[in-house]
Amino acid sequence: ALMKDYQYDGMDTCAVDGMCATNCPVDINTGDLIKRLRRENHSVTQNKMALWVANHFALVESLVKIGVQKGLFFNSIFGKNFMRQLTTGVKRIFPAIPLWPAYIKKPGHKLSTQEHGVPGHQVVYFSSCISRLMGGETGNEFLSVCKKASMQVIIPQHMKGTCCGQVFSSKGFVDAFRQTANSTIEKLWQSSGQGAIPVVLDVTSCTQTVRTYRPYLTEENQLLYDKMKFEDIIEFIADNLLPRLNITKQKDAIVFHPVCSAFKMGTVTKLQTIGNACAKKADMPFFSTCCGMAGDRGFYFPELTNAATKNEAAEVNQQKYDGYFSSSRTCEMAMSAATGKDYASVLKLLNEVTS
Repeated sequence: ALMKDYQYDGMDTCAVDGMCATNCPVDINTGDLIKRLRRENHSVTQNKMALWVANHFALVESLVKIGVQKGLFFNSIFGKNFMRQLTTGVKRIFPAIPLWPAYIKKPGHKLSTQEHGVPGHQVVYFSSCISRLMGGETGNEFLSVCKKASMQVIIPQHMKGTCCGQVFSSKGFVDAFRQTANSTIEKLWQSSGQGAIPVVLDVTSCTQTVRTYRPYLTEENQLLYDKMKFEDIIEFIADNLLPRLNITKQKDAIVFHPVCSAFKMGTVTKLQTIGNACAKKADMPFFSTCCGMAGDRGFYFPELTNAATKNEAAEVNQQKYDGYFSSSRTCEMAMSAATGKDYASVLKLLNEVTS
């Protein structure tokens, strides 16, 4: 009975975000335990399937993109809740089917390298797969703010199919994660001028994942990795963009949802710095905690996100804000569903207040 209950209460609905360790007096990270248990419970076939996905991620990305586009089309024809209702019905028969998120955005446009800007001020833009598939204008907003700041932006070649590997790491598929990590570093090495140009990621949890790569890399790729610099979007905005931008349309009041990775990497104060520059009032809710999305957990177990966001959503909805922002697309969807407000990337905030 204990094992049966633990499958749902522990294995299936653990967000593995490690936030438990931030409150634990001896820094115990139960998420690491769950990752290990998931890894030990995978069959040989499951590991082979995950490795196949990692090796053919460009194909998987294309299929997901088509699915998102078709789903948005059906919603436009049959009503905005059509796909949600359809997947809810299908999930009753096939529990492994994910639910259609209520606040999903269209796939982003294909981006190209921006050559303008001041020589010597360059960045490589690593657009996350979730931003490419469900991020709407996130990529264009990044290019826009960099253009305003006279920063040259390099878009890596063969970006399609490039992923940080969090989807494999969180589920305990070590071989697939190792393959993804090595492939990503090899792709970014040349684009970054062999480590001379920093790589900026637009999703904070992806940044944290990349910063755990080293043990999973080959000895050759470890040498490349050690020469490369990876910056999270929060760090990049606070340290590099704000000093170079002209904020002319400051907002009255905004609110952030700081994601788990921002707490763990210690960048919440930099997120507050961004808010203070972009608005007269920038709130960080007292009940800001893990939203429960955990990459994709909320697609399969919506009750997890409903419970995790309850207190924060109630606090946020006590006031009216000019904008709602975060730094992870899936977390933005979770908070949007919880509050009924449209959470967007911090890049959108920066683009709106600058000229």
